[in-house]
Amino acid sequence: MFDLIHKKFYDVLVQPILKRYLKNVSIYSYKELKLKIYPGVFHPKFFFSTQVFADFIQKLDLAGKKVCEIGAGSGLLSFIAFSKGAVVYSFDINPIAIDGLKENLKSNFKSTENFNIYLSDLFDTIPENKFDIILINPPYFFSDPSDAGSYAWYCGKNGEYFEKLFKQLGDYIKPTSQIFIILADNCDLERISTIAKKNNYLLTQCYTKKVKWEKNFIFNIVRTS
Repeated sequence: MFDLIHKKFYDVLVQPILKRYLKNVSIYSYKELKLKIYPGVFHPKFFFSTQVFADFIQKLDLAGKKVCEIGAGSGLLSFIAFSKGAVVYSFDINPIAIDGLKENLKSNFKSTENFNIYLSDLFDTIPENKFDIILINPPYFFSDPSDAGSYAWYCGKNGEYFEKLFKQLGDYIKPTSQIFIILADNCDLERISTIAKKNNYLLTQCYTKKVKWEKNFIFNIVRTS
């Protein structure tokens, strides 16, 4: 009951203020990283999944690993992986996110070697590669995106995002690859899992964290054949 009251308060009073705030450029800090977040880019401070995912990958051994982040948005996960010694491939469908990634990379790191940025709809423009670790914070509401920013929220009325994701994944993984995806209890987990199974993947839950009223789940995507 408390969670419902809390969420109602957020929806009615906080969300309108937040929408106005997100129309402006803002600065977000995570540990030693300081990121400029542009309007239209998924903001890691106000939407729980990115911070939950960030805390999770802090515990992973990423040194020397080839890591890719699909739909990087602010790039927080990519920058954490890079700071831990990974070779990073970071991409997004939103040109504004790409501009922010490039700017924040230069402002946070002296050397940008081994950090690769692509404007791409999933893997469409990504060179042939086999990644050790793939990080996915996906859009998961089943509706059609209407502009570049909404691709961070909406996966298509028929789940086109997930259909395409699971069809492309096989070309970029090897038997030892780890694929992590974060989802929440306000999305259609069963529907997403069904699309994965249709393409010979299983979602195996490996981490759970509740933030305020929202429970976040990190799954390891396992190939079944």
